[in-house]
Amino acid sequence: MMKGTVFLSLSLIVFAAFGATCNNVATSRTAENSNAAVVTNSATTEANTTTNVERAFKIDFKTEPGTIQAGTPSTLSFTVKDKQGEVIKDLQIVHEKPMHLLVVSSDLAEFYHIHPEPQADGSYAVAHVFPNGGDYKFYADFTPKDAVQVVERIDVKVAGAERAKVALAADSKFEKTVDGLKIVMKPSAETKAGQELMLDFQAFDAKTNKPATDLQNYLGELAHFVLISEDLKDFVHAHPMAKGEHKESGKMNDAMKMDDHNSDGHEHSKAEGETNKPSASEVSAHTAFPRSGLYKIWAQFQRGGKVITVPFVVNVKEADKNMSENKTASIPEGAVKVTVSSDGYEPASIKVKKGQPVKLAFTRTDANNCGGEVVFAKQNIRKKLPVGETVLVEFSPTEAGEINFACGMNMMRGKLVVSEN
Repeated sequence: MMKGTVFLSLSLIVFAAFGATCNNVATSRTAENSNAAVVTNSATTEANTTTNVERAFKIDFKTEPGTIQAGTPSTLSFTVKDKQGEVIKDLQIVHEKPMHLLVVSSDLAEFYHIHPEPQADGSYAVAHVFPNGGDYKFYADFTPKDAVQVVERIDVKVAGAERAKVALAADSKFEKTVDGLKIVMKPSAETKAGQELMLDFQAFDAKTNKPATDLQNYLGELAHFVLISEDLKDFVHAHPMAKGEHKESGKMNDAMKMDDHNSDGHEHSKAEGETNKPSASEVSAHTAFPRSGLYKIWAQFQRGGKVITVPFVVNVKEADKNMSENKTASIPEGAVKVTVSSDGYEPASIKVKKGQPVKLAFTRTDANNCGGEVVFAKQNIRKKLPVGETVLVEFSPTEAGEINFACGMNMMRGKLVVSEN
């Protein structure tokens, strides 16, 4: 990498309601408006959430007018509530905004990254004009205070003339030019399900073909990346991290230590005390695709005060057979077995006692998931999880409360519930 390279760690939010993905079972309901939107919660605030009753947060979604009409301005309104039905008025400011709304058409041909703003009644609203009728998917990304990131997915129907559907096809060449900016994407390895790799992005001025060293911060960051699978089940909202924050041989160096500030589900762009600086034309993203199939990537940069969105389509292949075979792993005596699969961690919630040694035996059953490593952020523990092998994590909790753990991509999450005695 050239000097000035910025590394990105993909903070993944993946929905498991419809199949083999790397998160918890999502829940759904119908919003109280004439648009009859269906809202699905990623349940990232509760590692073992499976029902509406257990959900920590939900969104009431309404539109004005009640039916969204193509070509006509509509106000999209989101009210965040806790499980008691109380309105959550003060959301954390994450990347300069309290809420990020990612909107895509059902065929992924249209993409909008907009930001609802706080209103007097505690809701968050934004005006938007849909150019076409048809089916759209909303991903409302927000973080309540003293909680982790939540993403709610909303199905919306827009009335009016629909355009012809655009078939999704993998790019034969990962090079695109938009508004005078040429972006070249280079995966560090073949894109396969469960394969960890780097996505390197190089920016050039389209006229001179020289590196574009004048990229500007957008929403406090040097770049934003959104990845969505063709079937709309997998969603990724990614932000850059500071230089040196990517993994090296499974160890967590000082720059990689994740603190409570990172527990909202986003990977942040700088280590404590550092400031963001303009990019030197290259950024890199460390990720893993949980499933095979087509994924669309929208890379967002800012140059000359203008946000430039560059799309790519990647074909993710099936995992190698020898990586997917179930193997028998021995579990040491006294250890709690934690199975890692496409369904997440099992169990995802484990009760332990303060001051008593904890021994967790992680076993990854196959490669068709994002669980290539497990991270205990507060303990600064990060361990690789080879398929079919047992990997022990041992420590003694010093405080009562909850200790969260996650995969290296922050897609799967679990927790230890630590009691006083």
